Amino acid sequence: MAVTEKERLNLENALEQIALAEKAAETLNYSFKRIPEISTDKDFSEAEWERWDALTARFARLADILTQRVFRAIDVIEFLPASSTFIDRINRAEKRGHIQSAYEWKEIREIRNQIVHEYATEYLLSLLEDTVQHTPELLRCVDRLSGYKQEITSKLESDRGIDIAR
Repeated sequence: MAVTEKERLNLENALEQIALAEKAAETLNYSFKRIPEISTDKDFSEAEWERWDALTARFARLADILTQRVFRAIDVIEFLPASSTFIDRINRAEKRGHIQSAYEWKEIREIRNQIVHEYATEYLLSLLEDTVQHTPELLRCVDRLSGYKQEITSKLESDRGIDIAR
């Protein structure tokens, strides 16, 4: 089945957004492997604070890329409104199998908002613990998208009759 020019552009955009998420996941995973131990009786060194800051910033960035860019791009190629709510997007992502739980992703969104907007020092250790707890789900989501990425690639290849390996 031939795709229209608009559909092709939307498919290519979805691939670009997934590729962006993959790069963001690599940097998040790097920071995740380097985090210091969380301890309530320990003052972190400047180097440890830098690692925590990198982890939380990368967590927030990947959460945004997935929920605001990737899931929207997937909605568009599936002929759904890109202007839908966050809740709509994560519910559909759960139904597609891209995320494990819409409820967990509501929590991820709350953590992201705390990182970006509030970052209250009185709750900092809790925020760090929550970030560590939910980082694996962000990384697994990107892994789950690899199958969908292959479907998009195959659709583009079959339409063009060429190999566009990405």
